Amino acid sequence: MIFFPAIDLFGGKVVRLTGGDFSKITDYGHSPSEMAKSFMDAGCTHIHIVDLEGAKAGHPCHLQILEEISSLGMFVQYGGGLRSESNIRDALSAGAGRVMIGSMLFTDDDIPLQIASEFGPAAMPAVDIKAGRIVHSGWLSNADMGPKEALEWFRKIGFSIFLVTNTDLDGLMSGTDPELYRQLGEKRNDIVAAGGITSANDIISLNSLGLAGVIVGKSLYEGGITISDALKAASGKER
Repeated sequence: MIFFPAIDLFGGKVVRLTGGDFSKITDYGHSPSEMAKSFMDAGCTHIHIVDLEGAKAGHPCHLQILEEISSLGMFVQYGGGLRSESNIRDALSAGAGRVMIGSMLFTDDDIPLQIASEFGPAAMPAVDIKAGRIVHSGWLSNADMGPKEALEWFRKIGFSIFLVTNTDLDGLMSGTDPELYRQLGEKRNDIVAAGGITSANDIISLNSLGLAGVIVGKSLYEGGITISDALKAASGKER
């Protein structure tokens, strides 16, 4: 399983939200590029970057920082504010190896097939789950489809990798909920999990489900887990 340390960006700074609430934002005072390099130096090969300011504004706001981080040589998974095909192209041109797309896929019936056809494995549907339902557009709107149904549909039209976030637990450092991922069906090796993942045991429990990857953010910044322990747990080499 691939371990993705997360960097959330707002105003050019490394931040974290609690429960997706922009009124509960923490600035960690780190340079995004230096933080990314520290992850790489610790052994990470992949990184997850969320442009929170872009998500709020509706267009990418940190493409220059994306370029700086991608130049380090890690695989960059990037999202936030990608509301058009042009936005997606800009992010890929700036160095993203994969882009996360949420709102676009749930607000226009024709868009998912177009995105899958044009961008293939570089496009990653972001399935954000709150109280068992898919939410989008800043977690303010509900999708018509349920999580399992959406994943089956996206696979059918050509998407091959998915980000599934438990928004109820995001940023709380309260642990993950493996049952949420278990309920998504027997096919789980194309799912990257996020939301509340705090400890090595959380990663181990998700790894046992056969997921493709796991994303950890706040716990890395606030002492819940080290990069070393996270990498060991993701690789199956438990402490």
